[in-house]
Amino acid sequence: MKPAKMTDQHQLLHQAGPELQAIQAILTDLRTGDVDQAVQNLQALRETIHAAIPAKLRIGRGITWVVQRISDLLAEGCPDAAEFISLAKLLSRCISDSDLLFGVPIFMMGEVGKRQPEAVFDFFARAADSQDWVVREFAQGGFRELIGEQREAVLPWLKQMALDKSPNRRRFAAETLRPVTVSRWMFRQPEYSLGVLRLMFHEAHPYPRTSVGNNLSDLSRRQPELIFNIVQELVATQDKNSYWIAERACRNLVKQAPLRVMDILGVDEYHYKDRNFYRSQLS
Repeated sequence: MKPAKMTDQHQLLHQAGPELQAIQAILTDLRTGDVDQAVQNLQALRETIHAAIPAKLRIGRGITWVVQRISDLLAEGCPDAAEFISLAKLLSRCISDSDLLFGVPIFMMGEVGKRQPEAVFDFFARAADSQDWVVREFAQGGFRELIGEQREAVLPWLKQMALDKSPNRRRFAAETLRPVTVSRWMFRQPEYSLGVLRLMFHEAHPYPRTSVGNNLSDLSRRQPELIFNIVQELVATQDKNSYWIAERACRNLVKQAPLRVMDILGVDEYHYKDRNFYRSQLS
């Protein structure tokens, strides 16, 4: 039997001798109670890893990639699940959520959530409501890592977040369900994310509302007819916020069927960034 093909991240971990040595020193500091030194060393490791990224890869490997990589290194250096959970909670208390390094405990807590989802809900709710947009991005990325393994357990909580009074948390609910690389299974099971998104189909706040529209647009790449039907439903409500979401959801559909999109939206032109479609030029 051929060995399983390693992911890029696992290959990097396999080759990360010096970095794992640094991680072991950090783990020793944490285990002996020298948390300040551990945090300083984590900062140094973050800067070292970021500086070592080749220029041609820097667009795809930004700070999110770096902190997730450190989290993965810590998981490899600390295979004991109970200790890893304890260290994740310790770092989340000792690193300010205004510090980019806070992304490390966020992704660690995402790893914890794969085993104990209920144990991380309060943590992610706080991170999702951070005043720092980078922390909010870390939060949705970290939580997305565990959804695939804990779909049924997290769904009721995500629905609660979709109805939360905080627009940041509502945005988290929509954004964490976007079908990116780690969650492509949502293309095959769109009703999972739609069960949450439908709770925000009348969303008035632009921050979560934009995420809902973007999510529907993403789904339209693989489920065009489903999203066409949803767009029709949204327009039929005659609600201005629902209409805005419907229009946003058509960003990809309009490239395939511009006249159909304009018919549903009741317009003679459609614009998004540098894309301009006019009925007069297509009829």
